[in-house]
Amino acid sequence: MIFLLLLQFSLLSALTVKAQTVPRTPVPQQDTLTTGQDSLTLSKPKGDIETTIKYSARDSIQFEVGRKVVHLFGDAKINYGTMSLEAAYIEINYDTNTLTATTGADSTGKQVGVPVFVNGSETYAAKRIAYNYKSKKGRISDVVTQQGEGYIHAEVVKKNELDQIYGLHARYTTCNLEHPHFYINATRIKAIPNDKVMSGPFNLVISGIPTPLGFLFGLFPTPRAGRSSGVIVPSFGESGLRGFYLQDGGYYFAWNDYVGTSLTGSIYSLGSYDVSMATTYNNRYKYRGNVNFQYSYFKTDEADVAQSRSTDDLSRYVPEHDRSFGIQWSHSPVPKPGQGRFSASVNARSSMEKSARYNSAANYLAATLNSTISYQKNIQNSPFSYGITLSQGQNTSGTMNFVLPDINLSMTQTSISELLTNKPPVGKWYEKFQLGYGVRFQNSIDNIIGARQISGIDAIGETTNTDTIAVNLNNLGQLWKNGRRSAVHNFSFSLGNYKVLRFLNFTPSMSYQETWLDQKYTYSFDPDSQKVRIDTARFGRVYNYSAGASLTTQVYGTYVLNGKRIQAIRHKITPSIGYSYRPDFGAQSFGFYQNFQTGVDTTTNLPIYNTLGRYSTALPGRGLQSNLNFSIQQNLEMKVKARGDSAAGKFEKVSLIDNLGISGSYNMAADAFRLSNINANMNTTLFKTFNVRASATFDPYKRDSLNRRIDEYAFDLSKLKLATLTNAQFGVSANLNPNDRSSRTRTAPTNLPVLQPDIDPLVPEYIDFKIPWTLSVDYTINYSKGLGANARGQANPNNVTQTLGLNGSLSLSEKWKISYTTGYDFTNQMISFTNVNINRDLHCWEMSIGWTPFGFQRGYNFTINARSALLRDLRLTKNRSGWNR
Repeated sequence: MIFLLLLQFSLLSALTVKAQTVPRTPVPQQDTLTTGQDSLTLSKPKGDIETTIKYSARDSIQFEVGRKVVHLFGDAKINYGTMSLEAAYIEINYDTNTLTATTGADSTGKQVGVPVFVNGSETYAAKRIAYNYKSKKGRISDVVTQQGEGYIHAEVVKKNELDQIYGLHARYTTCNLEHPHFYINATRIKAIPNDKVMSGPFNLVISGIPTPLGFLFGLFPTPRAGRSSGVIVPSFGESGLRGFYLQDGGYYFAWNDYVGTSLTGSIYSLGSYDVSMATTYNNRYKYRGNVNFQYSYFKTDEADVAQSRSTDDLSRYVPEHDRSFGIQWSHSPVPKPGQGRFSASVNARSSMEKSARYNSAANYLAATLNSTISYQKNIQNSPFSYGITLSQGQNTSGTMNFVLPDINLSMTQTSISELLTNKPPVGKWYEKFQLGYGVRFQNSIDNIIGARQISGIDAIGETTNTDTIAVNLNNLGQLWKNGRRSAVHNFSFSLGNYKVLRFLNFTPSMSYQETWLDQKYTYSFDPDSQKVRIDTARFGRVYNYSAGASLTTQVYGTYVLNGKRIQAIRHKITPSIGYSYRPDFGAQSFGFYQNFQTGVDTTTNLPIYNTLGRYSTALPGRGLQSNLNFSIQQNLEMKVKARGDSAAGKFEKVSLIDNLGISGSYNMAADAFRLSNINANMNTTLFKTFNVRASATFDPYKRDSLNRRIDEYAFDLSKLKLATLTNAQFGVSANLNPNDRSSRTRTAPTNLPVLQPDIDPLVPEYIDFKIPWTLSVDYTINYSKGLGANARGQANPNNVTQTLGLNGSLSLSEKWKISYTTGYDFTNQMISFTNVNINRDLHCWEMSIGWTPFGFQRGYNFTINARSALLRDLRLTKNRSGWNR
């Protein structure tokens, strides 16, 4: 009988089936069933069925041949092309071309097996689903479906053949919980996949409480993954100096999958406005970057500024009106062997008054802005490389400098015999000689101008106060004249390393440098005008060279303890002694310095003038150098037994002192003060956490009552005095992180924007709630001895500075995070820049509180907002800062 029924069913539906006899009425799913899983594959027939249907069930499969109905019980699954359906119970009706899915009950009566319907990229979860796979229409009850970043909850949803859905008594939210924390409540909702969600009149419900916030209609974009163009909705508020505003509104242009541009602007009721254009580009495996341009017109109420200036000294940063622009550009290539590397990091502004104009803490604390554009390339299978760099820098005082361009060509050190003979080395001693070469062409321009730099005739004693030139098109000629053009040639020689007396390493050295300049000066005294005449030549040449040699070795000492944990202590000493020679480039024969009489007093010489003027940094030093150099470096470590049961018999090294060194030199050619200052330094790590560093400079000579040097050694063994301490520094830093103490910084996710406009400094970009706490401490104390005397003939006092810096975070719970940055200047008894942030993870919402208690930017910020970028304007913000107090 069963065989005949199956045969009849197969003839009717052209399907091949495996089945077992079960009751015809649906039964609830039983969690105690342990029967095997039935499954079958339906081959593609002729008719309405377009492709193969695969379905299975954990409990059983029942066929009603006469009605052309299949019942699937227990973890029922159906796959039909791009459509899939899972539920506790599924019914397939081949006569009406429908699929019906419902939940089932377990042994406790709890409803399980909620139907989940997937059609392409759309997913629906509901208590009951009815779907016609021929017309591709469906009716879904008590449904939850995801549309982009949002979720639609509805009592009833109808789906048409275009995959558009219509919801009745619907809720739209970005919260992924069954009972969302908030939602937009609407009677009817229509969703077009990968496009938009539309609704009629709606209101906002928070934590189940209806609010009066709403509108006559709603439109929520749900674009498909990738870039898409759209409107950027502005935020509104009030600034104490600029008035009411609409801020950062505009449009985003998605040109293609690689490039996108946002054009935004802000307007203020008192007349100010800002315009910004930001472009981001990313070509995978090749390069990525972004460009941001801003233009700002700042205008405030003159009466308010006048009143503010009379009551608050901080208002000196407030101009009545100002125009400025800025540009940021970041470009990073993906390095590839044999190819050049073009990179850029540009951050420039038309003006940088006090950085109170900036919103971000990083810009507020920055003293300078720097920009660099460069291209570098190594020529394959050769020692040659070249590069070109354009750079610019500016500081808060208005000083700017440019290097346009900086070109370098170089050759790495190569065997001289190989260069001359073009043959590979064969092991001869002279083949250790190597030659390296590099040339660097620079055009350096700055907007600093001094009297001696712009006058052909300059008076002795004339003021040398500097001024700045405005950087604009009208002053290009003057800026070019103020530039410095040079070519620096460097020859590096490596003469090899040789063993002497088995344990000593002998290393000779030699160097030569030559600089070409576009100007050179000649000085003469004019007795009539009592001034110094400066004659300028179009080309100048300066060079310097030196030679030397050194002997080094290493001495080890080990003290064996064989204690319970400490096995031994090892002391390593690396002494070095060397000799270096450099001629006196201040001699008249070299022509780098000029000394002459005024004619007024033939017994008195004028100060020595260098013949390169503002190129003085390229000049070699004066005085003959015949130095005996010495240094001693030390390292102390111990060998201890490793802790832990699994480390039995294993040992590890623990560094006690990473480095302890002392160095100095003795100039045998000097007339006085032959012994140089003695420099000492030390650094180590304690308990794998605390980094300790110390350095000091000692003067070996005596000083008089006015702290002036006397050519007598201060060494006095009877008074236990070796030298005079002139400078010292001591510092301790620690990064306390229970998860990873070796990490100095934590990197935010790479999907955050690389470059973005100034944002509120009180709202952090990235919060890691998983770290229970972090603490970074840095303590530094500096001492410098007052040298010489002041204008009153009194000895200059000693100077001591002492600072402490703290920054860290604390997770009070899984959802609360506090982060802070502060410091203290013990010398001036002042607290440095301080900022406290409190963040709360509210699942689909987030809350942040920021507080800056001191300085011009003192103020607070409170923000609570929906996390989803789709509802970025669903936020509440309250803030006060330097600009709107």
